[in-house]
Amino acid sequence: MINTNSIASSYSPPIKIVIKYMGTAVLAFVLLTFLQLLEYETITGHHFQPKILALTHIATLGWITMIIFGALFQLVPVVLEVKLFSEVLAEIQYWIYLIGAAGLVYGFWVFDSKNFIMPSAIVLNAAMLIFAFNMIMTFIRVKKWNITGYYLAAAVFYLIVTAVAGLLLSINLYTPYIKINHLQYLNLHAHIAFVGWVSFVVMGVTYKLIPMFTLSHKYSTKSALGAFVLINTGLLGISTAMHYENTTIFFYFFVILIAVGIFLFLYQVYMIFKNRVRRKLDVGLELSVAAFIFFGISTLTGLITGVGNLSDVRNLSLIYGYLIVFGYLSMLIIGQLHKILPFLRWYHKYSSKAGKENVPMLKDMYSEKVGYSILYLMLSGMAVLTISFILDIQIGVLIAFILFFTASILFMINMITVLRR
Repeated sequence: MINTNSIASSYSPPIKIVIKYMGTAVLAFVLLTFLQLLEYETITGHHFQPKILALTHIATLGWITMIIFGALFQLVPVVLEVKLFSEVLAEIQYWIYLIGAAGLVYGFWVFDSKNFIMPSAIVLNAAMLIFAFNMIMTFIRVKKWNITGYYLAAAVFYLIVTAVAGLLLSINLYTPYIKINHLQYLNLHAHIAFVGWVSFVVMGVTYKLIPMFTLSHKYSTKSALGAFVLINTGLLGISTAMHYENTTIFFYFFVILIAVGIFLFLYQVYMIFKNRVRRKLDVGLELSVAAFIFFGISTLTGLITGVGNLSDVRNLSLIYGYLIVFGYLSMLIIGQLHKILPFLRWYHKYSSKAGKENVPMLKDMYSEKVGYSILYLMLSGMAVLTISFILDIQIGVLIAFILFFTASILFMINMITVLRR
């Protein structure tokens, strides 16, 4: 059974480290929604285009991975009951990573592989290696492992694979040397990143946070273990098969393994929610539930796309990407930050005063009405965008991007409200 406790303890690093990463990520999300609004006319057709590649890397590096770094610096010490190996390295990594991410995004925007894309990929690899070293040295000190720890350790491994693959692809853009199609390796790079790095962090952290937020207990974790085995087998298998030609059967087999593993994870999430004591869900958890549903939809879309011939469906790769980035990951991050950041702020400012004077409750740390507005804007945006992509309605794409941009501004306002409390 999973033990539930707090997301802050004496093992936690200084909050300024976590806030720095999370704050930068929120700004990146606003920038992402603003730029895609400006460039809405160019976001159509195949995904391998300079502006779309630039926006994708704002999402993956500036928004999603920046949030994950901040969350792991906070949660790994608490979950695994060990101090972070080096807070200084976390600080150094932040600036190196920021320079590399900004350079890579600009490089894709102007599509300059020589002066920006390849050099920035080298800088980013340095930052990733610093993070991986910091985490591995922290893991070495762990005395009692749990299911969350296994997922996070695997995620760090896939982060290194993703970073190295990205560097090799950037070199190939400048000096082509890969014999097999560049896009085949690009797809592998993207899926190792989303499934191996990002989703393994999501899964590991979910096993810790959702039971804590919902007061769930008395459920089996067999599905979590099954998902871990199946997804790892599928990722390692597909990484091998896609280096060769004429491996279609193996590709299908490993893709199905990954999909089954993800649905086992979603079944584990369902069991956690089913066994919760706190029946009423707040806006943070409702956003998270919506995100898990989008995770299932995007997995089905990816599975059908991988094993079927859907080349006639208009903008299919863009729909698949938006289901993952905005439907699944962005809604999950927004939902979880509405839980994590208020708690951290309250813990550091008010916990010592609780019982001695009047202090705000967690639900008073932000506006719940604004939170629900974000939820409805994100859901509306996903519906309008998907229909507009399929039917090729450009004004619909513009409306969807306005909805996303408005949601990002409201999200930033709610997070600023938390920090000012």
